[in-house]
Amino acid sequence: MANPFKACKITLISAFLLLFPHILSPQKSYSQDIETVPLFQLFQPEPSYLATLCIGSGTSPGIGILGTLSTLVSGDDTGFNLWSFSTPLSSRKEKTMLATCGLILFPAGSPTIGIESIELLKIGDEEDFWSLVNSNVVRPIPEEFLERVKDEKPILGATYDDLEASAYFQFVLMAYQTSEEAFAQSARKDLTFSDLMTKPKTNRGEVVEIKGRLRRLRKITPPSALINLGVSELYEGWVFQDIYGPNPVCILMTQLPDNIQPFEKDDFLIEFQGYFFKKYRYKTANTESQNPWKDTPLVIGKTLKVTRGSLITPEETTSWAKGLLPLFVGFLAIVISVVVGLVIWFLRGDQKISTRLRNRKIEIDPIFKDYDPNIGNQNGLASSKILESESNAKNSRFPNYRI
Repeated sequence: MANPFKACKITLISAFLLLFPHILSPQKSYSQDIETVPLFQLFQPEPSYLATLCIGSGTSPGIGILGTLSTLVSGDDTGFNLWSFSTPLSSRKEKTMLATCGLILFPAGSPTIGIESIELLKIGDEEDFWSLVNSNVVRPIPEEFLERVKDEKPILGATYDDLEASAYFQFVLMAYQTSEEAFAQSARKDLTFSDLMTKPKTNRGEVVEIKGRLRRLRKITPPSALINLGVSELYEGWVFQDIYGPNPVCILMTQLPDNIQPFEKDDFLIEFQGYFFKKYRYKTANTESQNPWKDTPLVIGKTLKVTRGSLITPEETTSWAKGLLPLFVGFLAIVISVVVGLVIWFLRGDQKISTRLRNRKIEIDPIFKDYDPNIGNQNGLASSKILESESNAKNSRFPNYRI
């Protein structure tokens, strides 16, 4: 049976927030003048009056708590029906809000505020208003969530697999609530990449340590269920270990240290501790392969530790650009040289042709310089007559001869 004193404390906390709006709310306007309205209306009580009496009685020594409880019960009675405890205490979220506000406001001004706050926190934890978590201790994952995880499959989300999604949310939430120091102290150094891949079910939920080169780090959007639990950020990293070559380990964390930011291609030496979640199947960038899907361990933790900064210098990141620059300049020089050569070759060819035409004109011009069409025709006619007469003479001498 719960401690009655603890129950009274919780009731007072809830009552304060429940009744506080009634005190501050304006009074209902009736037809009567305000001076004619009695201060205490026995048959038609005002919520603000009873709420003030309820809170005021709690400060009375001796029977203050009992007076508050009796007033609260009276307001919830069917005779008055001024308020109801069913609505603000119907869910854990509403109870948490009420108890938190009461925790902030109720002990104000008390000389024992520290002790009362701790006591109320413990009472709230016992009454399931909230959960007190020691972040300096790594808590084991409940067995019911370990059984829901499925190896050699991607994380499909709550719409496809509610059971594994709930286990995934639980892993992330517990990692979020655990400190980096607690993970570092509890991590098992003996579990290797090979152990996680060959015996995923046996090692599920174990706190493992991953050391290697962080080649990619991305910020991803958490599911709405995690956001409602307070996890507002998620980061996905891919760590390569020299002994395992091109087979990376996928790590998931809820926050980043100050000395690193998300990137697509870099090289940081890091250490990471977290819960081993599953043998995770992901799709590689090599889409031309017959089977682009590969399996890797997925580890979920709080954050990572950078043991050495980026191993890629700015000169190395731009080396490809520096290598292309000479090639581009050389190609441009060759194109310009070819164009200039063709222009010179065509110009020289045109010059030779022009010179030959000019020389040919000089040779032809003297021949036709004194040419007279009329004279030329007369000379030609005379010459043809002479040739004809000579031909006739020869024919007369030699009948068988033909020119």
